[in-house]
Amino acid sequence: MTILCQKRPGLLPGKIKHLCGGFTFVELLVVMAIVVIIASLLSAALNQTKSRAHQIICLNNLRQLQLNWILYSGDNEDQLPLNRSQASPDEQIFGRRNTTNSWVVGNPKEDVTSRNIVIGTLFPYTKSASVYRCPSDQSKVVGHSLLRTRSYAINFYLNGDAAGLDPRVKTTLSSVGSPSPDKVFVFIEEHENSFWGGSFVVSPLDKPSVLSANWMSLPSDRHQRGCNLSFVDGHIEYWKWFWPKKLPTYGRIDINRHELRDLRRLQESVPRP
Repeated sequence: MTILCQKRPGLLPGKIKHLCGGFTFVELLVVMAIVVIIASLLSAALNQTKSRAHQIICLNNLRQLQLNWILYSGDNEDQLPLNRSQASPDEQIFGRRNTTNSWVVGNPKEDVTSRNIVIGTLFPYTKSASVYRCPSDQSKVVGHSLLRTRSYAINFYLNGDAAGLDPRVKTTLSSVGSPSPDKVFVFIEEHENSFWGGSFVVSPLDKPSVLSANWMSLPSDRHQRGCNLSFVDGHIEYWKWFWPKKLPTYGRIDINRHELRDLRRLQESVPRP
């Protein structure tokens, strides 16, 4: 490295000092460290901005789906979109599949195209398959490198499999009354490792059992340890969980108190008999 020096004018002979314009090795290290810190701060800010943008898109997706769910009911004499499923031979791998007359068809863990979304009963209202997937959802189709086509599921108690068998299961919009429509969730982001059983199942709190202290379907936590939900009255909410969501172990009752708070919160948001 060439170091340029310049005499300082006005100094007596023999006392001339030189001002040098170069940097020492230590100074270069300090500058590099500052650059690295600034770059990391900018990267963190950009990642946070990207994450926030994805969450907003996800909220808008749920807003559209929820509006179309309500519109469907208005066009079909108050009937809710079907949310039914059927068993399959490989159910242990993929879970149950939604039936052909439901709001969506099939199972996102195995769907390699958006066809099962397009033939669902809500698609004529949405007209866009991209609305069914959160941009932060990086889960893959089983056995493929393809992203899944769907991130959302509907509450089991809204025209789900037990309609006519369980009084909690509501088949019409006007029958949702307890708790009030602004308290009952409809769409929810389901965790990629959840069972995906055709609809989102939460054990009812008013029917105590071993499973009432465990997750049956698992919500996602991809939005800074939280997820988005829609409600019967049409509004959307973001719920921050008290505890990270991981693959549930069925039959256990030793979940910690923070996890239990999350479960109880969702149990309070399903219809009652």
